[in-house]
Amino acid sequence: MLLEPRYLEKVWGGRRLEKAFGRTLPEKVPVGESWELFDRPAGSTRIRSGPLRGRALAELRGEEELPLMVKVLDVEDRLSVQVHPDAGTARAHGTEAKAEAWIVLEADPGARIWRGLREEVEPAAFREAVGAGKVEDLLHSFEPRAGDVVPVQAGVVHAAGGGLLLAEVQQCSETTYRLWDWGRTGDAGRPLHLDAGLEAAHLRPAGPDRVVPREVEDDGNLRRLLLVATPHFSAEHLTVPGICTLETGAEDEEGEPRWRVLFFLSGGGVVRAFDRRAEPAPFLPGDAVLLPAAHDAYEIEPAGGKVVQALSFAGPPP
Repeated sequence: MLLEPRYLEKVWGGRRLEKAFGRTLPEKVPVGESWELFDRPAGSTRIRSGPLRGRALAELRGEEELPLMVKVLDVEDRLSVQVHPDAGTARAHGTEAKAEAWIVLEADPGARIWRGLREEVEPAAFREAVGAGKVEDLLHSFEPRAGDVVPVQAGVVHAAGGGLLLAEVQQCSETTYRLWDWGRTGDAGRPLHLDAGLEAAHLRPAGPDRVVPREVEDDGNLRRLLLVATPHFSAEHLTVPGICTLETGAEDEEGEPRWRVLFFLSGGGVVRAFDRRAEPAPFLPGDAVLLPAAHDAYEIEPAGGKVVQALSFAGPPP
């Protein structure tokens, strides 16, 4: 099933999705987020191909909501300095926990990711830095490169900006506490959430900035790199030079089939189930395709002799 993206205007967004994937964006607004897969009380992703075209995933999935979201972020300006709560803090506040990971698709020279603090500080010192406009002095940062995989665990203070295109996979949550917004004022100014944010934040260094990918399969026509695996989601990078079979079972053991979402980065072609009753889905770069768990394997066929590259996202192991 090809999925219909949802675009969100953000003060820090841009128009990079037009050039990167040929998207037709809302006119004259900075688009910061493209929600490729979402399932929230206010709405869920709609299908844009086949006999279920126009239907929302919430109508088809049963009683349980999908446990993850997949987005593409165009971070032209700077994201606010923010934090997401872990399960304990979320329960205490009646909100939802949120862990996420970023996969850097494009990075302009000088772009930065802020992640964790340079050294541990007390909440009072962080508040003082907010009041003095010196939060950046407390933050650890690095210059990302295309291909970097950056974990953003719950409780990690983080931000990004300066020309980045990021794929984001996260728990299905919209809970974000804004700690600092770079002094934006006027129409661009947004409220802070210091009390809740400082309760959720781990005000210390956050560990390694990048995850080292691990090869899990390479049969000549399909190479799979495990980018990140958490109790909440996993992400892989797929390279497909020829017709291949993608199995949807768990990575580490034989088990029940898992639904997956593929986000295609390059090439084009068709993905199909091994079932004549299932309609195949043609794809181009920038397309997101849902592979339901009804099938334990799918075939990806590149077109025109071009190598297909894609990201594969899955929810928690069965």
